[in-house]
Amino acid sequence: MATRMPLTPTFPERSDITAHYAIRPGMISALIIAVGLSSAASGAMGYSILRKDVTIVAAGQARRHATFRRTVQDVLADAGVRVRPDDEVSPALTAPVREGLSIVVRPAVSVTVVADGETIEVASAAPTVAEMLARQGLVLSSWDKVFPSRETALSPGLRVRVVRIQHTILTEQVAIPYQVRSSIDPRTPRGMVRVVSPGRLGLREQVWRVTTADGRVTGRSLVGWRLVRGTLDRVVTVGTQTLTASRGQFAGKEYLDLVATAYSPFCCKGVDDVTALGIRAGYGVVAVDPAVIPLGSRLYIEGYGYAIAADTGSAIKGMRIDLGYDTKGQALRFGRRPVRVHIIQRGRRRG
Repeated sequence: MATRMPLTPTFPERSDITAHYAIRPGMISALIIAVGLSSAASGAMGYSILRKDVTIVAAGQARRHATFRRTVQDVLADAGVRVRPDDEVSPALTAPVREGLSIVVRPAVSVTVVADGETIEVASAAPTVAEMLARQGLVLSSWDKVFPSRETALSPGLRVRVVRIQHTILTEQVAIPYQVRSSIDPRTPRGMVRVVSPGRLGLREQVWRVTTADGRVTGRSLVGWRLVRGTLDRVVTVGTQTLTASRGQFAGKEYLDLVATAYSPFCCKGVDDVTALGIRAGYGVVAVDPAVIPLGSRLYIEGYGYAIAADTGSAIKGMRIDLGYDTKGQALRFGRRPVRVHIIQRGRRRG
């Protein structure tokens, strides 16, 4: 007959379990060490992730800096680098920090700018003169000149001068002098000039390229020209007829009918008391046109008296004579009038 199994399960005694699963003495220590090493590794990994090595270039020197900061501004503050409002920082102060980042701080320097009639003091961190001027809103043309050159690096106390160069086109009209054609007229008294045709000035239009530096003209070059109006020659006749007195004290002597004015020493600007022949001016000394009456000629002037042709004058041309007086009042009272001049002895000098 078969044996029946008991219906109620049976379990081993606790002492049997302990004896079966006995923990060896070194296992607990190994477990503690393993957990500790795992925690240390995790901490080191987190530290290395948060810490970043960057390079800071400031005041011309580069240095390495380890930081846990997140922005460039915080890194610089942490490193003790002072940034002024006009200083330039690259990358921007708000830029995030990453491993190996290079932060460059370019300090602003004070420079003097002379431009457009003004002198201003500027604090700028621009690398060159050209960049500094651009940041100040000074627009340069390709013609403008900058001293020192645009590529010059900024340095403290630098003085920068901008010279504005402008080229403009100028049109002007210029008179063209006419030619004088003269002919001899034997029927006209000697020295008398008669105008046959007055002549006409020509007109030429010229185009100039004018260069100015800060408004001051420094150069002109002719671009072109065109003829607006041609000239007409002036035509005159010059008398050669010699008139001689037929009777009286100066019979046989040449005479001329001239228009007379008067002067005195220092009567007006440019007039002194020494004549062209080196003698003293005054009564009895007259100014003539040497082409009509040679200097040194001895004369008799009706209504005036004897005189010597010893002087000249810019206004005394052709049939003109200027009579010398001792005072300005006498000269003014004489005024202007026609006179007959007898040539007693002809001089040899013609100016």
